[in-house]
Amino acid sequence: MKNFNIILFIFLIFFSSFKFTSANDQIAFIDIDYIIKNSNIGKATLEKINKLDKENIKKLNAQNKEIKEQEITLKNKENIISKEAFEEEVKKLRKKISMYSNEKNIMVKNLNQFKKIELDKVFKKIGPIVSKYMEKNSINIVFDTKNMFMGNSKSDITEEILKEINNSLN
Repeated sequence: MKNFNIILFIFLIFFSSFKFTSANDQIAFIDIDYIIKNSNIGKATLEKINKLDKENIKKLNAQNKEIKEQEITLKNKENIISKEAFEEEVKKLRKKISMYSNEKNIMVKNLNQFKKIELDKVFKKIGPIVSKYMEKNSINIVFDTKNMFMGNSKSDITEEILKEINNSLN
């Protein structure tokens, strides 16, 4: 009986230290992807990212075309030039292909890094706007729709946040 009282006492102290949430807590959700794609700042950022991506693709396609042309030329020379000269040309072509592959990997890495930096800038600019909206409307928690299973459509504040962002960041 004494052990039971001690366990009960510890149990009560443990659970009394927790702050239980009330049913009146305001929870809302927003679609971050929609905001990025439709806000003025998001559109400008996506345009910069897409521009860099298109430039990279253009450079890589030109290099790829050049490599293919060299490969065709080399195949045509195979029976005309000596075996040693052919092997030397193959080594040069392989080196060029390797350099192309490395450059492609570097471009992809740089694009991903650029994309992360640019999107972080956007989130730093829209974060205070969302916080201000939350404070003004007594909202305690905002979830992204990707992390939700189901919610009442009245709790979707995406359009209001989009308007606030576009009005604040002209």
